Amino acid sequence: MKMLELLSLWGNGGLNGTLPLSLFELSNLRMLYLDGNNFTGSISQDIGQLTMLKQLTISDNPITGVIPSTLGLCKELELLRIENTDIQGTIPEEVCQLKSSSRQVYDALYIKADCYSDYLKCDCCDVCCDHNTQQCFQDNRENPEDSDAKLQDHQTYNSTNTIARIIEIKQKIESEVLQRGATFYEIDFDDPRYLALEWILNQDEMRVPSDAPNLVQRYVLALIAFSLDSEEWGDDELFPSWMSGEDECTWYNVSCFEGRVLALQMNEYSLKGFIPPEIGRLESLALIQLQQNGLHGTIPQ
Repeated sequence: MKMLELLSLWGNGGLNGTLPLSLFELSNLRMLYLDGNNFTGSISQDIGQLTMLKQLTISDNPITGVIPSTLGLCKELELLRIENTDIQGTIPEEVCQLKSSSRQVYDALYIKADCYSDYLKCDCCDVCCDHNTQQCFQDNRENPEDSDAKLQDHQTYNSTNTIARIIEIKQKIESEVLQRGATFYEIDFDDPRYLALEWILNQDEMRVPSDAPNLVQRYVLALIAFSLDSEEWGDDELFPSWMSGEDECTWYNVSCFEGRVLALQMNEYSLKGFIPPEIGRLESLALIQLQQNGLHGTIPQ
């Protein structure tokens, strides 16, 4: 199972025993959901081998010990849930450093733990829970409504992001959009194609289902945005609507007819980057205006 990317065992209740060391040899693992079971023992230092890990939930298990400092080697980590466990000690500084301000807002590590009243010491947790009552508060303050809302924003894979949705969307985009037989398994995390997938699955407030008629064009527009350094667009008032949860046909200078993209008009905006070949999947596109920008590369086939 060395190619395994997602392991979801949450909510079974009856799974028990210690976490096998072989679990930490799954070098491609990105999402690991073990919450709501009866696992015991502690978390091995070997968890640092999971360098691609993005989401880890082990809440609601009688796991003991401490959080290993080697978890800080998981530089891609975005979600850590360890509330309602018997883990104590202190969240290591190496883990807290993953909340660096240099990361994108949607990539910033979110931590929920039993840190209320310092049962587990944590200087960087987003939500702290009382180990005895399991009432949770945002930033260790008595505001459970805020903490619930924030948790809903971050815990996407266990709710709207079902395993079936993840698999079906990846397969559809691989078969209908990606060029030259590429697969997401082969693509680097910082590749615009992968960033666009992550946005569709995790950050897009529209939460399009795998069978949505606009999935492909929404993905392609996101891919165009990431290919044109859209991370910098937040400072430009001309592009506030791009990458929003609104219909992509309402995004700035995107024109549609009957729900299909007909025109992209983004000339003279100092855009950087390249035109992805997947733009050809916008089959109704009749007008492209990208003149007087800072683009490089070739014209896609």
